Amino acid sequence: MKSIILCAGLISTSFIISGCAPIPSANPLTQRILHKTYSNNYRYPPVRYATRYSLSPERRELMRVAHRSIGIRYKWGGETPQEGFDCSGLMQYAYKRSGIRIPRTAAQQRDASRRISRSQLRPGDMIFFKTGRNSNHVGIYAGRGEFIHASTGSHRVKKERLDTQYWNQHFVKYGAFL
Repeated sequence: MKSIILCAGLISTSFIISGCAPIPSANPLTQRILHKTYSNNYRYPPVRYATRYSLSPERRELMRVAHRSIGIRYKWGGETPQEGFDCSGLMQYAYKRSGIRIPRTAAQQRDASRRISRSQLRPGDMIFFKTGRNSNHVGIYAGRGEFIHASTGSHRVKKERLDTQYWNQHFVKYGAFL
């Protein structure tokens, strides 16, 4: 009888311990990218979740450039960190630094990109919006429901959540060049 109780105790303890096992962390390169303190004094939180996919070297570079751009001022027609960025200028700059040439304007980028579904969306893919009758907007998907874009409202490049009412109402397409 004691052996049955002891066995039951060991089995239940093993279920409790295995249920509390930590989730594996993201790959070390992704952690270094997210932990790095950049010159504009942004510090990214440590990655404490399992990644669903690994990123190609092009996507890693694209995300590094996009994250480093956070805080740079907005400038209509801007294409470099020194002068500032508009939304499509930021995309063109980040993609060019990754070795990929894309069109200049948000509308041209939208039309030239390959349409993908939400389930196919990966960091480095683009998200397109229609913000006015003749206004197009684009951002780069950063993962975890967030995107990076040059915002006219804050006059800076910033990271924002996709699941807000505003962005949901103006969403047009998920697009990929990679």
